[in-house]
Amino acid sequence: MAAFIQRLFQKRFSAATSQTSPRKGRGDTAPEQENPSGKETRDAAQNTIDHQRALLAQPECSQRTLAELAIDGLAADIRLEAARGLTDRDQLQQVQKLARGSDKGVYQLVRHTLQEQRRQEDKAQATRDALATLLRQASELALTRDTNLYEARLQKLEQQWQALEAESDNDTRTQVLSALHQCRQRVREQELQRQAEKEQQAQQVQRKETLELLQETLAELGGEAPAQSALPALDALQRTQENRWLEATRDTEVAHQEQKLFEQRMQALREAIAALRRLANLQDEIDQTLNSGTGDAEAARHLLEQLNWPRGLAQPEVVQGLARAARDRAPEQKPAEDPDILRQKTAQLDQALDRLEQALDARQLKESRHFLKQAQSVQRQIPGRDGNRYRARMQRLAGQVRELGDWHGFATKPKQTALCEQMEYLAEQPMEPEAKADRIQELQQEWRELGGSSDRELWQRFRTASDKAFEPCRAYFEARSDLKKVHLRKRQSLCDELQRYLETVDWTQVDWKAAEQIEKTARQEWREAWPVEFRDNRPVQKTFDQLMTALSSRLDEERSRNEARKQAIVDRARELVEHTPLPDAMNEAKELQKQWQAIGITRHREDRKLWKAFRGACDAIFARRDEHRQQQVRASGEADEAADMVVSRARTWLDDHDAEPDAADQLLAELKEAGNGPVSGQMQQSLRKIAGELEERRQQMRHQASVRHWQRWVDLHQRGELGPVQLPDHWQALAARAQLDDPQELVVLAEILGGHPSPETDQPLRMELQVRRLKQGLEGDQGTPALSPEALVARWCLVLPPEDLTPELSERLQRALELA
Repeated sequence: MAAFIQRLFQKRFSAATSQTSPRKGRGDTAPEQENPSGKETRDAAQNTIDHQRALLAQPECSQRTLAELAIDGLAADIRLEAARGLTDRDQLQQVQKLARGSDKGVYQLVRHTLQEQRRQEDKAQATRDALATLLRQASELALTRDTNLYEARLQKLEQQWQALEAESDNDTRTQVLSALHQCRQRVREQELQRQAEKEQQAQQVQRKETLELLQETLAELGGEAPAQSALPALDALQRTQENRWLEATRDTEVAHQEQKLFEQRMQALREAIAALRRLANLQDEIDQTLNSGTGDAEAARHLLEQLNWPRGLAQPEVVQGLARAARDRAPEQKPAEDPDILRQKTAQLDQALDRLEQALDARQLKESRHFLKQAQSVQRQIPGRDGNRYRARMQRLAGQVRELGDWHGFATKPKQTALCEQMEYLAEQPMEPEAKADRIQELQQEWRELGGSSDRELWQRFRTASDKAFEPCRAYFEARSDLKKVHLRKRQSLCDELQRYLETVDWTQVDWKAAEQIEKTARQEWREAWPVEFRDNRPVQKTFDQLMTALSSRLDEERSRNEARKQAIVDRARELVEHTPLPDAMNEAKELQKQWQAIGITRHREDRKLWKAFRGACDAIFARRDEHRQQQVRASGEADEAADMVVSRARTWLDDHDAEPDAADQLLAELKEAGNGPVSGQMQQSLRKIAGELEERRQQMRHQASVRHWQRWVDLHQRGELGPVQLPDHWQALAARAQLDDPQELVVLAEILGGHPSPETDQPLRMELQVRRLKQGLEGDQGTPALSPEALVARWCLVLPPEDLTPELSERLQRALELA
């Protein structure tokens, strides 16, 4: 151990020492030509230190030079700074080996650097391994046929990639992103495939439901004769089901048998609608034929031909009546024998003939034909001579009606031809069913206003065009009728579900948000289940209203309770607007916000009002906080400006080499006072930093002043001119701790403490003292107190006799104190 320490110190001080000379005895002085002066030694050491610092400051300082400075640097800060700059592993390991046991600071610093390098290398290797694994897994996932949990596996890889992307190079990043892109493409393809399958299944269900609905409708039409009021519903049903079938067969393959079945059922539905439409158009003629007293069999057969009622469609009563009238000729009506009845019939005939003459004078063909038929009907009811006396007048007026019809036909035929052309054009145009049906009705109304047509071919042309134009509309109205039934069943089902819910729910433990959602959903589904048949919907509507009233009353009670709770929160928030201290008000406002969120259902309009009031109160509370912060910012700015002035004065004092130490006390007090103010965090750091520099400078100045006193007392005591009364009182204890009676040992020890080189003659003594101190430190000797330069000076001045002291030792001790 001693040999190692000697070799170490020889390296550090070889530049500042000369050739070895024999050690002089205690108190002896070496010849002047054999010992260099102390100033030359200090200059040599300082030059070496300056040279080492210059090497360290060079930007291009090599790792080898840094390693040498870390071992051979004369100052501890040089060795540490050089060790901090080392990055080469070989040099770090070499320095660690040499510094072990000799320089603890350098050894620990280098060891930590090596450990950090190994950690970084391990981390980099782990990252590279993770990236390689990620790339392999992504590539395998992009090519695998196993699609089980494919999307979840991709998400996991993407999350791993997000954590590793910043550590990857361009090549790896390109490969990973390419593989992940292929995986995402496969996910999109799988999603599209699932959607296509789902759409096909939904289309299959729609087709099945369409066929079932058509079958049910045809069965109902075959079992019970349809009413005229069902025609719009059947038209709507036809239109909706045709559209539904088109959507259900779009972009998909349909079996031939399935398509054929739809066409058959839809054709049967169209024929039924067409028959009902023809029945509606011939209703007046049918009524007139059936209501005539004799029952015109020929007219009935003609009407049956025009109706062309489908076989599978149940016949209404009027069609059955026509069939009976066509088979049986009604018996002739017996002449009325009652004079009052005869006079009444005669008056009716006179009135009808008068109206007929008026219509002929007004050139009104439609009205003329109507009154002529009415007069003929009444005339057949008047028997015998009373009826025959009107025959001539009837024949004359009938001839005038025919003439008017011929003239009117001549005048209206171009218009009726135009109506046929418009109807034929309308039949070829794709339009919305409702708009198309309205236009058909307008053209038919115009045809009727023209008084009809005696040209049977022209009438047949117009009727054929009308039927063709109405075919697409018929499906719509038929589908709408069927849709009303479907909606009615939905509404009934909805009432059943609400009834079951109200019967089973426990209102003491109910989920109010779920109950509110049930209410909203029920009303929405009820509105969506429209249109419905009014008469059929009446009892269902009554049941639904009762159920919703029961549910809404429960919900309204809970909403009222919750609104009261929120109103209490609003009132409390308003009280907090002026509450002090502000932090307590803010904390309570935050707690009120949490309570607000925990409150359940309320009415939307009331909740908006309450929330607006609560939000306003909270904004006012936090506006006070913002205002307070602004005040703090302004106060902090003003305090920073004042503190900056103090800092400037303190820096001026630090830059003044001739500054008085007493001024530092005042500056420190001002800095402390400024730090107690509302200064910013950055200014607080500046104040602490400058205060530390002031305190350090003041301590240095005080220490320098004390050193000057010590040097003067050392010199006075060596010359025998120092009295004990001039020394500090605590020096007696310090002198007793030193326990050194050899002035030369005391001086060498002072040089060791001050980092000052000793003469060559005292090197053995210096080495001995160093080994002794090192041994005491290794053995943990607590009995020997640590020595300070002041304690050595106290020992010099109070214990060592002046006669044992030499001017050379006095000068060396004073120099050692300067370095200390």
